[in-house]
Amino acid sequence: MKLNKIIILAAMTCLPLQQAFSAPIEDVAVQVVDTSGGTSPVLLHKMSSSMQVVAKQLFIDKDDGAIAAAEGDYKRLLTEIGDRVFTGYELVDVRLEAARQTRITLLARPWGATISQPVIDLQFSGVEAETAALLSGRIPELKEQLKAAISGASVDAGDWAGGVLRRMVRSQVEEALPEFRAAVDVLQEGDRTLVQVVIYPVGQLVTNIKYELRSEAIPNILLMDLKYKYAAECDKLRGLPLAYVKHHQAELEKMLTEKLLAESSVREFELLPVVKLEPASNMPVSIMINSDKYKVWFEGYGDVGRDNENLSGKAHVGKFISPKEEIFGEAEVVLDHVNWRFGAGYSRYWGKSVWSYTRRMPMGDNNYRLEYNLSPKWRLRAEHFSEEDRNEFGVRYRIHEFLSAEYVYGGKEFYMRIIGNL
Repeated sequence: MKLNKIIILAAMTCLPLQQAFSAPIEDVAVQVVDTSGGTSPVLLHKMSSSMQVVAKQLFIDKDDGAIAAAEGDYKRLLTEIGDRVFTGYELVDVRLEAARQTRITLLARPWGATISQPVIDLQFSGVEAETAALLSGRIPELKEQLKAAISGASVDAGDWAGGVLRRMVRSQVEEALPEFRAAVDVLQEGDRTLVQVVIYPVGQLVTNIKYELRSEAIPNILLMDLKYKYAAECDKLRGLPLAYVKHHQAELEKMLTEKLLAESSVREFELLPVVKLEPASNMPVSIMINSDKYKVWFEGYGDVGRDNENLSGKAHVGKFISPKEEIFGEAEVVLDHVNWRFGAGYSRYWGKSVWSYTRRMPMGDNNYRLEYNLSPKWRLRAEHFSEEDRNEFGVRYRIHEFLSAEYVYGGKEFYMRIIGNL
């Protein structure tokens, strides 16, 4: 009887002590470990995150002492859940450390073959191959990251592993190429695992190119090879989103400029290309070939509505003596009577304006000319000929690099001048 009282007293003493050392679980940390060592940290993190959701529902606010007492049952339950969640893997052991900050370690292994040499097929849809290579340079590590993420995983884990890869791809595309979207598929073709990534443009696209290459430094006929070559280069911009062109306009202009600077004819004549894009669906691309050393041009004139000297031509050869100053010589022929005229002069450039003085021979008169470029296509001209004491005014429109039209008032008459530019 005395012994029974002692046992009851001991039990009543130990119960409060057990309750004193027990506490509700506040957090659960789950870690999945591949015992074979092949599964990537990216996929193991996904597996751990999936089980952490389940573990928190099972253990948060539960008494850690009660969990410890039923440890075997909880291990079996976690094993059953893990075997269903981790397609392609089986759990070989569960370690449970019940405490306020409970730790669970799940030891898993692939149940069959693993992926050894995945093939990453990265494609850009709707753009030219060279443009695709440019875009690919913005996500240079993506292929290797995808390969590392899926290598060593169970072949049967392709479905849920594909979700992890999709998030990886979309995250990088959104950061580096926000004007594009991506689709990802993981396919098993016999023993080969294929990860197919298709990146495609969204939003308004460049559908057409309005291209122009010309020069006021050398005759445009000398640039015909470049003109045709860079028409094809500029055409590679088709299919790009307008938003991308706007964000990377300076880079695209620089890319074309660097290609032009590498051309043998551009280096030989020491030319300075200037590329200008205007982002639009029907996108103008203008390439101006300048020079800071010389200026050479040939023009032929046919005047409609003029009584005499209505067919003529002029050659201009100039040398820049400073960035804004040019000295030049000109030869002019009037075909009515095959009358030749020669001149030497000086031009001063500032902004969109050019002022020129020419001493013409053999008549020995002075010619003063002021020109103003309203735009790349429109030009105003005012000219004074001292021998005739005559003023001439013209409004010129450039149709393309080889043809212009000018409406002229010659002091006594109005006429239309058609200008052929070589």
